[in-house]
Amino acid sequence: MSPSSLSLPLDKVEPALARLWEDESRSAGGSRAALLTLVAMVSEPRLLERAQQVMSDLVRIHPARTIAAVWREGATPSISADIAMHRPAGTGAVCGDAITLEAIGAAREWLPGNAERLALPDLPVCVWWVGDLPDFDDLFDRMVVGADLVIVNSGEMDLRDLQKLWSITARSQGRFAVSDLTWIRLRTMQDLVARFFDDAEGQACLPDLEHILIEVAPRPDEKDATSTQAGLLFGWIASVLGLPPESAQWKRGDGWAEVRIGKLHARFEQKPRSDVRPGVITRLVMEAGKARFAIERQDDPRVYRWSRDVPGISTPAHTVRVGAFEEAALLARCIERPKRDLMLETSLRVGSRIVLPVAPRLSALPPAV
Repeated sequence: MSPSSLSLPLDKVEPALARLWEDESRSAGGSRAALLTLVAMVSEPRLLERAQQVMSDLVRIHPARTIAAVWREGATPSISADIAMHRPAGTGAVCGDAITLEAIGAAREWLPGNAERLALPDLPVCVWWVGDLPDFDDLFDRMVVGADLVIVNSGEMDLRDLQKLWSITARSQGRFAVSDLTWIRLRTMQDLVARFFDDAEGQACLPDLEHILIEVAPRPDEKDATSTQAGLLFGWIASVLGLPPESAQWKRGDGWAEVRIGKLHARFEQKPRSDVRPGVITRLVMEAGKARFAIERQDDPRVYRWSRDVPGISTPAHTVRVGAFEEAALLARCIERPKRDLMLETSLRVGSRIVLPVAPRLSALPPAV
C-alpha cells in the first residue's frame, strides 16, 4: 500500500479516490482495474496491520478494492475513512485502492451499510472475517447478507464457533459460498489419511477402526477440549464413517479429552509446540485391530512422516513436505474457487454436533450497557 494516506469523512471517499486514479492515469498512463471488493472485518485493532499487509499482498495477484473495517471503544459514536493506493514495493503499477474504516463506540453498527455503499458496483464482494467471532453479536450475520464469498479462519476461533459457522453455511442456501482457511490447511492431512485406505487392504481395516489419537499444539491458557482444526478433522472422519454425532460421550482431564461414538474411541491431547500455529494438529494415529496408521510432524514443522502398518502388507514409510500456507495465498485460492464446499459443510455439521457437549454456547447474555 502507498505509504501516504488521506483521512476523510465518508461522503468524500469516492470523489477523493476518483481524483487519485485520475492523477495515476495522467502520471503513469495506467487504467483503473479491479476484479472484486474485498472487505476485511478486523475483530481486534491489534490485527489491523496484519490484515492490511495480507490484502496488499493479495492485490498483486487479484487487483481489487480493499476495505479494512476496525472498531474501537469510545463514548461518542463516529466513523471515518483513510484512503490510499495499493502500489507494491519495487513496481510502478497500482493494483487497487484501499479504504480503512474506523468506527468508534456504537458506530460499529454502521459498518455493514457503509461497507456496502463503498463496494464497487457490479463486481463480486468477498467478506473476510479476521480473528475470533464474538458471542451474542450479529455483526458477522449482517455483513454476509450482500456477500458473494465469505472467508473465515476457524483456527482463530473457539471450539463453540463451529456451530455458528455451520448455521451460517446452512442459512446461505447458495446465496454465497463459505471458505475456511483452516479447512484449506487441513487438505494435506486429509489427503494423507485418505491414502491409508485407497487400496483393498486398507479399506478392509475400516470396520475394525477403534482408536484415534489426535495431538494438537494448544493456544496459551487453552480452555477448549481441543482445537477447531482437530474438531473439523474429526468431524470429517466421523462423517465418512457414518457415525451418529448425537451419541458422542465425552470425558475430560488436564490437557486431554476423550470421546466415544459407538465402538470408536478418540483421544485429543495437547502437546505444546512453539514452531507451529496454535491449534495445529501435530500427530494423528489410527488403530484398527493390529493395523496402525500414523501421520506425524517432524522437527521441521513443514514435513510430515506418513506410515502404515498393516499385517501381511509391506508399506514403506515416507515423508511429505507441505507449503508455507501464507494467508494471502490461501485467500487467493478461495477467491479463485468461489464455490460451495459440501465437504466443509458436512464436516462442520457433524463436527459441531460432536463437540457441542464440551463446547457449549455461553449460558448468559452480557450485561446491558
